Amino acid sequence: MKKILYTTDFSKNAENAFNFALKMAEKQGAELIMLHVFNDPTVWTYPYTKDPFEIRRQATKAWKKTLQELFEQYKTDVKVKYVAIENPSVVKGILSVIKKYDPGLIIAGIRGKSKIKEVIMGSTTRALIQQSPAPVLAIPENALYRDFKNILYTTDYQESDIKAIEYLIDLIKDYEPEINAIHVSTYKEFLGDQKMEWFKDLVNEKIGDKRITFELLLSDNIFEKLNDYMNENEFDMIVMLEKERFGFIDKWFHDDLVRKMEFRTSIPLLSYNEQFLRVRDSENVETGRRMEQEH
Repeated sequence: MKKILYTTDFSKNAENAFNFALKMAEKQGAELIMLHVFNDPTVWTYPYTKDPFEIRRQATKAWKKTLQELFEQYKTDVKVKYVAIENPSVVKGILSVIKKYDPGLIIAGIRGKSKIKEVIMGSTTRALIQQSPAPVLAIPENALYRDFKNILYTTDYQESDIKAIEYLIDLIKDYEPEINAIHVSTYKEFLGDQKMEWFKDLVNEKIGDKRITFELLLSDNIFEKLNDYMNENEFDMIVMLEKERFGFIDKWFHDDLVRKMEFRTSIPLLSYNEQFLRVRDSENVETGRRMEQEH
């Protein structure tokens, strides 16, 4: 990973997420891009001019300085870039910066579950996960940084999960993690262990990583079962693949599950979508073709 993009609104929780961004950049030798998206700088905030372009320039300069002051509180040799842009949509602003700098990971903070304004922040993170061409690591306000040694990957045993797990292993290989691939099913939907065995065989064939374990849990309340399982075990990261669903009920359930996970867990949540995996796969194929042609 060459670049990590950290986005902040300078809230207390965003500063907690910065701790993760900084430590991951140190661990992986990545450049850290610090971003703040602001909106509508006003004349009375910058009283020396009424020129809207100059107001925007002064606001950008001021926010970059605030980013720099945050970074300089930490003693680190991480290479850093400060980016401040104006955009009425935080998500669109972040996406424009992703397009420009092509980071390997986005890190953002998410707040708790008690206030309406926090639901808005959650929806911003949610929209970012859905649209981002790069993985998003969402850091809850109570999360404590630990090396990512124990990973929980939620799966419904689809072939797309194979690509997702391959990418996950590559993304955090410096941590040498153990990955627990877990599927939670209702008793009504449970058809036996055949599908899990098929999935295990496919993982062994395509990946062959001995640090991946598999587990099947049964419950009539999938979310509560998953939540209980996380409380009973110590995980350093939860990973979910955002899948493109065709059935309305299926899509609604998956969206609702991820939304609940964002607000109710103190464990970092890594999520990326199927479109990202397709683009990455096609880029790898193209790179392979170029290397063959060069040789």
